[in-house]
Amino acid sequence: MKNSALRLSISSIAIMLIAALALTSCSDNERGKNGAFPEPQTIECQAGELPSFSFTVDESWQLTSNAIWCTFRTPSGKLQDMSGGAGKHTITLDISEDGIKREPTTATITMKMAGKEAVVATVIRAGESLVLTVYDAAGKRSEVIELGYEEYIKFSVEANFRFAATDFPAWVEFEGGAATGGSGERVECAARIVSNGDRERYAISREDGHVITFADEMGKTTFDIPVIFNGMGDDDITIVSPTGTTFGWEVSLDGKSYRQADSEEEYGGKLQYKIAARNDDYEVICFEMKVERGIPSYIPDAEWIEYDYATSTISIDAATETRYGMVMAFPMGIYNDIKSDIMAAIFELDYSSGIGIETIKYDYLKYTLIDFVQRDFSAIGEEDGMYVYHSLTAYEIPCVEYHDTAIMEQYGVSEGYECPFVNSVEGKKPGVIIDPRIENWNSSTQETGRATAELWYKGEPLKISENEYYIGENKDENMAVHLWGPATDYTENVYIVFKLDGVAKKLLVVTPPLK
Repeated sequence: MKNSALRLSISSIAIMLIAALALTSCSDNERGKNGAFPEPQTIECQAGELPSFSFTVDESWQLTSNAIWCTFRTPSGKLQDMSGGAGKHTITLDISEDGIKREPTTATITMKMAGKEAVVATVIRAGESLVLTVYDAAGKRSEVIELGYEEYIKFSVEANFRFAATDFPAWVEFEGGAATGGSGERVECAARIVSNGDRERYAISREDGHVITFADEMGKTTFDIPVIFNGMGDDDITIVSPTGTTFGWEVSLDGKSYRQADSEEEYGGKLQYKIAARNDDYEVICFEMKVERGIPSYIPDAEWIEYDYATSTISIDAATETRYGMVMAFPMGIYNDIKSDIMAAIFELDYSSGIGIETIKYDYLKYTLIDFVQRDFSAIGEEDGMYVYHSLTAYEIPCVEYHDTAIMEQYGVSEGYECPFVNSVEGKKPGVIIDPRIENWNSSTQETGRATAELWYKGEPLKISENEYYIGENKDENMAVHLWGPATDYTENVYIVFKLDGVAKKLLVVTPPLK
């Protein structure tokens, strides 16, 4: 009997435990029954989404959202409040952009049931999505930014936040130096590649991985926009000289030293350049500039100037007297356009001096590698030689030593020079301006009568006048004789004797102009 009673008691306890477990399981799976509220839920979403949540209750209920951006989607439309009866329900939410901010925003959904209320859902809407869009020069959406070569290529950027280009390769240059904009503003920008005589020779594709990074003002969100460069055109060329300057060069007579006129720093041997052109294809032309009686003109294909394409270097042959040269490099697109008549294409007559001088057209100056004078680098004393130049063009007219003993004895000098007179110009009366480079032959001594000059033509003295000659300062503010000549061109030599304190110091023989 005791064993039977014990077995009955154990069996009763087991049944009670099973029943208790069953009740517990039912309570966990069916929260909301027996008048209980559903367990609170957290719903994370973004504007534009339609998230949902489910619950089961055994009472009539009413739901209310406390945010206008979080509404209930129903067959009758979007509602801020909705209600229902007992049972299992799935509620769909409609999340709008109303009042969206950079930071996440939160709404709560409250349930009222049996005279009580409780929060059954917390909805967390993500902050505003930052959007940045790039448009090409035609106004079409673009996934890349194209760089120009010499010219900037335009593009536009629009974002729903304040932005700036914060990181980009050093060889990217923005027009105006920056690319920034405000929220909702489409900003026009432009960019180009920074040429260095090398990198611009090659195209840059999206796959090369170069980007321009735009960031918000807090620097928390960034957008990387790929950079592309389609390479140089057939008309493009980059020229980088040893000093960044192509004009004003001097070359020694032996051709072994180079310097710029305003610098004593010398470059020995050869001048090396960096030149970039499409497919490394360009044409170099070497010009000699002839100066005849103070009038310059250019002659192409000077054989005494050499350009080595393999090393991009210029070398100059040795000379015995002063001469002028220029070297130009043309991209093939330009060269093919001008090669049939190079001189007419490149040069024009400049009349700003009052006389037509052959001058490089402005659009072609950028193709110059070097413009130089080859001359003696040895120091010339202030009282050495004789300096003569054209009154209109200011180009030097070289003097040579004069050795006619009889003439020099006639004028009582031991040092003499000779130079040609300038040719006549229609409507103008050009002359020569002469600085004899004599010690103490200057404005001060001329005013006291110590510095004088005598000019002889056909055995007769010329008269000081605006029409024949006068003595006064030149462009360098040095005393000089300004010789204009008689009413008609000279047909014989003019002899000029420069004196100081009545003593003849130098003689200049000016030969007649060409007919």
